[in-house]
Order: sequence, then structure tokens, then C-alpha cells
Amino acid sequence: MSAGGRMFVLTAAEMRAADAAAVAAGATVLDLMERAGAGAVAAIERHFGTQRGYRVHVVCGKGNNGGDGFVVARRLAERGAHVEVRLLADASELGGAAKDHFDRLAATGATMVTRAPLREPDLVIDAVLGTGARGALPDAYAAALAEATVSPATRVVALDLPTGLDADRGRPLTEGGYVQRADLTVTFAHLKPVHVLYPGRALCGAIEVVDIGVEPDSASQPLELVTEQLAAGLIPRRRPEAHKGEAGRVLVVGGSAGMTGAIVLASMSALRVGAGLVTAAVPESVNDAIESAMIEAMTWPLPESPERSLAGSAAPMIIARAREAKVVALGPGLSRAPESQELAWRVVADSPVPVVLDADGLNAFAGRAERLFAARRRAPLVLTPHLGELARLTGFTPSALEDTRLDMARRYAEEWGAVLVMKGAPTVVASPTGEASVNPTGNPGMATAGMGDVLTGVIAGFIAQGLAPYDAARLGVYVHGLAADLAHARVGTLGLVAGDVTATLPQAMHRLASAGPRSEIVPLPQTRIAPAPPDGIRSS
Repeated sequence: MSAGGRMFVLTAAEMRAADAAAVAAGATVLDLMERAGAGAVAAIERHFGTQRGYRVHVVCGKGNNGGDGFVVARRLAERGAHVEVRLLADASELGGAAKDHFDRLAATGATMVTRAPLREPDLVIDAVLGTGARGALPDAYAAALAEATVSPATRVVALDLPTGLDADRGRPLTEGGYVQRADLTVTFAHLKPVHVLYPGRALCGAIEVVDIGVEPDSASQPLELVTEQLAAGLIPRRRPEAHKGEAGRVLVVGGSAGMTGAIVLASMSALRVGAGLVTAAVPESVNDAIESAMIEAMTWPLPESPERSLAGSAAPMIIARAREAKVVALGPGLSRAPESQELAWRVVADSPVPVVLDADGLNAFAGRAERLFAARRRAPLVLTPHLGELARLTGFTPSALEDTRLDMARRYAEEWGAVLVMKGAPTVVASPTGEASVNPTGNPGMATAGMGDVLTGVIAGFIAQGLAPYDAARLGVYVHGLAADLAHARVGTLGLVAGDVTATLPQAMHRLASAGPRSEIVPLPQTRIAPAPPDGIRSS
């Protein structure tokens, strides 16, 4: 956790650099290890209560992660726990701060063991391998952890990350290799990719970050977790005298025969997050159906192709109308008809205002990604692909994109000069200038049609209200996921549909607005109203 409540996600290399900088500034590894262990014990007691009288088995490697484990073992023993420590190395192999903390442990009465726990422990501390682990997990390490956790009643706390996971990829060190599942993971200074990427995220249990006074390099741009505090600070605020035009105008372009729902969801979602005026530009033959599905948004019937999608001749009309808007949302229900693809090329290139591009708007650029480059556009661009759409744009397989999710989001945001919203679990948002954030909200119930259309409308609605594209995108993803979580609490996983999320967006917005800074509205002075004059007497 950094100053100002910001939460960063550091790779193993970034964390090593941050540690080294802290030591160069005067901290000692011995002190950092002590802070880490103390913070871990506090986190354990917050989650599981005091461990006085409980059996704790601490499994330690020979590196710094083991050193953190020695501190935890010592402090728990001092607090009345029955502690066993199993060191998976010879004590002569220890060095530096880990050796110093091992020597201090001897005075506490903790029992040193070289085998499985003497009795089934109540708590197991996994302090075997830290963020620097690479290559196959030694069989002896896997066996020691497996022996300690045979009872389903035993709770497991991992220090920094569960042993067997790669800190940067969130995946097992080797395919099919042993991974220790944790009930609680206590990580130090900052989150690591393993804590936000699946399957690692699911194997960490609850996650706590212990502040040990180590900050990331001020010149770097580490990945940032979007917290509720950050999101609340981005929520648009209206002036008391605001009017609907000032609240932002959105032009949503799409809709076609058989896909009218997509543009309805996008349009209504833009309104639900605060946009003042929303107009849906749609093929003339489906206009009546769309108009009857929503009463708050306006519709604009335009020329259509033989496939009953928007015709290429509608492009100059849309570009001209965009001058009256703050943002164009392009793609929901657009279709893959040739004329609609040509329309997408024209609008992205010539729109005078930012464009949020989704769905078939993205598919129009499959095999033609060079058309997305900033040099070929007049205005900022926000792309919101899922893995399949991004695969068609980049040529990589969805699995290759998933394996390198964080790097790929940044790479293509920079290459295309656009904000890239790489949807998934988790969604990553990257800017063309190197900023990137990862989103913590959302749930499996969102794996259903129309969710992307809702997100498109949400991001467009925030841009219309004055947010910069990157801020609008990361706030939009957070709000979209939060609304889905609130709806999920009501309807569950399997019954959740996109319309539930649209309907819950105001609740999510209100929650964040209430959590953020209060509106600085000065109360009007009290006004006295004179009583009415008696009948027959006029006031002068």
C-alpha cells in the first residue's frame, strides 16, 4: 500500500528493485523481515483470532521467505502458541537476515522438527518459497507441505504467495506441478501479479498486504489495482445548476436486425451512469423496435444496408452529428455486414470526439489493425475487446494472450495509441502512455450475452461527463463489476443477465459517490417570506 491509499501490483523484478532502494535509503533487511513477520501475525489474528494454545506448524525454506517464517514462528510462540518449525534445508545453508532471525527463534521455546507435524496442526505457515521462485518445485518441498496439511480442518497461511506458484504469471511453476492452496495469503509491501491473475488468485484465499515501508520506483509505472477509494475519487460530480447538456451527450452507433438489444443496453447504461443525453443511431427498419424498448434515450433512424444494418452512406452523417456529442460508442449490434464494417473504418478515422469501440466495431478491424493507429485518427480511441476479439486483431491465440495478459494490454495500448480494456478475469486497462490498472470487481455470473454492451455504455457515459479516456475506462470497468456484484448478491450466478447490471448501475454509483469526497455545495441563506397582506390592501 502506498501513500494516498494507492495499491500497486509489482512484478518480482520490480519488488527486488524496491527492496534494494529501501536498503540503499537506510533500511536493513533484518528490519524489513521483522516488519513483515509482525504484520503477518497481526493479519493472522485478524482472520483467525489469537493463536494462544493452538498448534502451529511453520514450514520454512532457506531464503528470505523462510526468514519471514522464522519471525512469524518466534512471535506466535511469544504469544502462547505451540509452534513447530520445519526447516527444509540444513541450518548451515542459512545466511544474512534469515540466519539472524533463525538464531533469535531458538530462545522462544519453539520446537524444531525434521519431519511431519507431531500432531495435526491448527495452523500451517507456508514460508517455503517467495517471489523469486523459478523452475520445478522440489519433491521434498511439496511433500513437507502435503504432510502438514492432510487435515481439512487445518488452516493455511502463505507468506507472500502459496508455494508452487509463479509470482509474475499466477500459474504453477511447472504445468501440473504441486501448488499449496492457502486460506490466507499475507504479502509484503505490495501486491504481486499472482494475487490478481487466475488461477493464482483463486489459490491465495483472502489476501492482506502488509506495509513494510517499501515504495516502488518513482520513475516507474507499476500496475495499479483500482480500489474503491480510487474509483470514488473519479466519480463525476454535478454542479447544483447543471443541465442535461452539461451532463454530457453520447452518440451510440450500432443495432441491426436480430441484435437490437445490444444498442439498447449500451444506451441505457450510459444514461444510468449520468450522461445527460443519449442518442442511438440505428438502421431505419429497426428504429421502431429500439424506440419502443427505451423511453429515456432518443433514436435516430439512418440509411441501412440490404442486411438491415447501418449503410456506409450513414458514415458522414454520423461524423457530422458527432460534433454535437462528447463521445461516440460504436459497435453494439453493428453486425459484420460489409457496409457496416466500412462505416466503422470511417467513423474511427474521422470522428471529431473520442470513440469507444466494441463488439462488431472491433471485428471490423480484424486483419486491418493498422487502421487503429493514432496517426490515422482524429480523436482518442478506447478499445474494449474480449480475448476472442483481441485474438482476431493481433493474430495471437486467446490462450497466448491470457498467459501474458498484463504485458499484452500494455503492448497494444502503446502500439495502437489507444486505451485498451482487455476484458476478462481480471480486466486490465492500459493507456498509450504506459499506465495500467487491474480491476478487482465482478463475478462469474457476468459470463453472459450483453455484458460488454453495458460496459461500452458505461465508459462512454463517463467520457461524456468529462473524464479522460483512461480514467473513464478504469472507472467504467470498476463500476460495471461492482454493479454486477450487487446484482449477483440478489439473483445469484446462473440467473444474472446484462439487464440486471444496467438496472443496478445507479446503486453502484451511489455507493461510490457516498464513499468519495462530499460535494462542496454552500447552503443557500435562509429566505424569509413576508405574510400575505390583508384583503383589499396592495403592497406598494
